[in-house]
Amino acid sequence: MSATVILFAGPGKPPHAGVRPRSALSLAVLADAVSLWMAQQQQRHALADLAEDKHLLADVGLTREQALGEAGKPFWR
Repeated sequence: MSATVILFAGPGKPPHAGVRPRSALSLAVLADAVSLWMAQQQQRHALADLAEDKHLLADVGLTREQALGEAGKPFWR
């Protein structure tokens, strides 16, 4: 198993203290990506709901078409 250094070991720490297995790092990156995708999806659902109120859209400076265009994007973009 390979490892990636993510932190430097400081005084009083063993030299391997900042080493994390690559698989753990990959899982952390994947978890961050999934979290971002979920947040984007929630925001896009809220934006789709917002698209029905022209006064609220005017408050955020968007047209209905812009709001629906953003809301219609897939979660990974």
